[in-house]
Amino acid sequence: MSQTSIWNIVQALSAFKAQRRRDANHEHALRELRRFPPHLLADCQRELELTVPKRRACDGTR
Repeated sequence: MSQTSIWNIVQALSAFKAQRRRDANHEHALRELRRFPPHLLADCQRELELTVPKRRACDGTR
């Protein structure tokens, strides 16, 4: 296997692990938000929507 192929595999694995960490952090943040009463969350819903970037699904499952 060439050096370039090995490097591409390492980069792909690193990107996969980084995405998994981002997903886990996102899920944790959502769990933390669910701890607050809905009436308090409603007051800041607009600000939350403005600060959370929209995620595009490349496989159409999200």
